[in-house]
Amino acid sequence: MLKRVLEKIPTSEKPGTFTTDFLGTVMGATGGAARPIIPILKATGLLNQTGAPTELYAQFQTDAGQPAAALKALRNGFAEVFRRNQYAHKADEAALIDVIVAITGLPKKEGIVRYILTTFQAFQDYAKQAREDAGGEEQSDSGQHNDGAPRPADQSGGGNGRLQLAYNINVVLPETTNVEVYNAIFRSLKANLL
Repeated sequence: MLKRVLEKIPTSEKPGTFTTDFLGTVMGATGGAARPIIPILKATGLLNQTGAPTELYAQFQTDAGQPAAALKALRNGFAEVFRRNQYAHKADEAALIDVIVAITGLPKKEGIVRYILTTFQAFQDYAKQAREDAGGEEQSDSGQHNDGAPRPADQSGGGNGRLQLAYNINVVLPETTNVEVYNAIFRSLKANLL
């Protein structure tokens, strides 16, 4: 289903927001198999976190920019795969399965390994024609994606061999009108986490 959506991106209009309605009506992707498509497009950088298409999406719509955009999307969405094999976009299926198994620790026959592989291959079909220096272009940016989101850790440090980690912490705040409750929570976060 993802492959069909990627095939339709160049021929369909660029929406203001890529919603499930757009996905079903324009792209023809409905049902349970369509559910992960928008999160995948966000993880790869084709959509920003609000669902708006990014410059990478616009580049993917063009024939000339499609291979480089697909390669950049792969590097965004599969950073760990590219940490282990910088030419993963040119790797064959067996090599990709080995890398996925090494990352996940799952057996080769596990269904999740196959899902990860087919998602990777949907973009790989376009990225195989990308020039080798397309990956270097993204590292010359100012450290930001076109949509303003921070870069994944693997792309900001180059090949210096340092381990880089990033954490996302979601805090569910209680409903209260007492500002002191919020101040206490944020003081504690600052003292213990930052």
